[in-house]
Amino acid sequence: MAQLAEFIGNHVLLVTLFMAVLFLFLITAYKQASDGLKTVTVEQLTHLVNQQNAKLVDVRPADVYAKGHIANAINMPMADIETGKMKLEGLKKRPVVVYCQMGNTSMKACKSLSEAGIEATFSLKGGVNAWLNDKLPLAK
Repeated sequence: MAQLAEFIGNHVLLVTLFMAVLFLFLITAYKQASDGLKTVTVEQLTHLVNQQNAKLVDVRPADVYAKGHIANAINMPMADIETGKMKLEGLKKRPVVVYCQMGNTSMKACKSLSEAGIEATFSLKGGVNAWLNDKLPLAK
């Protein structure tokens, strides 16, 4: 215990930064849990698609989508979701997995889609980057 106190005394800035990062992480985790937003891994995504006929929604811009996307995904750019120009027919009663490049934008899209009446929305944790890290192909 004395060593811990000595370490903290010698590294006040490091400990302060650690506490700040921990605090921000906990706030983010709490906010995500209280918003009811759910994330899925690549493995869970394939299970949702194969077992529950989930629909994939790519929220990246159309030009990025055209360069490569997960097979059978529809492109619904975040700009269209924010302006309400999205077409939701056929999506309200089935699970919808939303993804972007890294997983941040898709969380915002999930919230907007839930507010628009889609019952089950999920965000792909890590986005397309996670898909590619698992050595899975993209369709063009």
